[in-house]
Amino acid sequence: MTNLQNKVQLITYPDSLGKDLKDLNLVLDVYLKDVISGVHVLSFYPSSAGRGSAPLTHMEVDADFGTWKDIRKIGKDRDLIVDLIMDHMSSDSRYFQDFLKKGDNSQWKELFLDVDELLERYGEDSEESLKEISRPDTELPMKEFSFEDGTTKRLWCMFSDGGIGLDLTKDKTRELMEEFILNLIKNNTKVIRLGAVGYVIKKPKTNSFLLPETYDIIKWIKKISEHYNVELLAEIHHEYKKQPELANSPCVDRVYDFSLPLLVLHALYSGTNNNLKNWIQIRSDDQFTTLDTQDGISVVDVKGFMSEEEVNDTITKIRRNGGNKTMRFSGDGSDDVGIYQINSTYYSALKENDDAYIAARAIQFFIPGIPQVYYVGLFAGKNDTELFEKTNCGEDINRHNYTLDELKEETERTVVKRLFRLMKFRNTYPAFNGEFSLEKSDAHELRLKWELDDIYCIAKIDLQKYTVIVEYVDLKEKRSVVKAF
Repeated sequence: MTNLQNKVQLITYPDSLGKDLKDLNLVLDVYLKDVISGVHVLSFYPSSAGRGSAPLTHMEVDADFGTWKDIRKIGKDRDLIVDLIMDHMSSDSRYFQDFLKKGDNSQWKELFLDVDELLERYGEDSEESLKEISRPDTELPMKEFSFEDGTTKRLWCMFSDGGIGLDLTKDKTRELMEEFILNLIKNNTKVIRLGAVGYVIKKPKTNSFLLPETYDIIKWIKKISEHYNVELLAEIHHEYKKQPELANSPCVDRVYDFSLPLLVLHALYSGTNNNLKNWIQIRSDDQFTTLDTQDGISVVDVKGFMSEEEVNDTITKIRRNGGNKTMRFSGDGSDDVGIYQINSTYYSALKENDDAYIAARAIQFFIPGIPQVYYVGLFAGKNDTELFEKTNCGEDINRHNYTLDELKEETERTVVKRLFRLMKFRNTYPAFNGEFSLEKSDAHELRLKWELDDIYCIAKIDLQKYTVIVEYVDLKEKRSVVKAF
């Protein structure tokens, strides 16, 4: 592994804290200098679909956001995380447009996943064999494209026909991916996030999730990243056993703790620690901890760990507090039929209760792992119902774009000041580089302790009263003090 700073990181779009990357750099320097040590800048590439989900290339920065110079500046003194989107590419990309024009004579023809070639590869003669593959819709995501010479081909698609599936079994696709990876590394990338990597290989008569062939792809990327001392972070959503399975493999350096968000909500809703304590005891320590991301609050990741009744009760409370239910992965090939995630800011999910919100963040910051805070959560953002009603896109309820003037006001809010104080403590107190222990406590409380040599800190979090009391050794006076956050 690389030497990532064991401090709080930010997740943000390139144009969500101000209008572009220059504004983001300004915000990082002015408002977040001692608060944030690493930044995950979500897809900043030219794209033909919402918020960078269908990139044209990984060799360019969208001109509306800025330049590679802006990206390098963010990564100069901070741990920079960027996305490698391997599953698909925009139909507007020069690679695909060249393919449409030249057909089999295009140098890029091997990049794109030809459905009939896929069936032939596995000895299948009917698209029925593809229906088990997990996908967002009930219909198979494929489309027939007409080429300039009059021929047609059926290609695998994502996001309707905006994203064309890539064939990672082909040498040409891997060559291009390696070119993308090296470009990201030379621009100060410290961690490459493999977005939706679990489904990059499509195989008939399987759900195509984390197949042995998928692990082979990840291992191939790992060889490249290790050579340049860059970490790999895998983004996968599945029942709770899959994260530790991948974390314990030699393929990636870290995974996400996507189970934590719903478990923390359940603990604060119910005022009991049982599920959360059990989770803390079995989870892997080498994770990025999250409570909120751009995609919502995950539900699928607690499958098999929380009971169905506990999950449904938690979902009901989120929705009662303004969360928008989104059905994802409910196609015929899904083994996770039902609610995949909930669209809500974490602050709104906690009924915009400042004390409950600080308690949730204290849990996140005091358990092992590197904490990541989504930009809306950083400013204790409420559900943006106005944006949601305008776009009718569930995720947009948690994707408010802040102007610089708004940020001046947001940083003056009491809850944000409290959060920043807690983050600064997490970033600067040395004991977080020592040994963690889960201390005995009553059922309504958590006691999370860190020790390093002769210093320690322990967070006492009341899940019913939402109080956060931290006892720690004052580094100058060498005596125990108690502080409420």
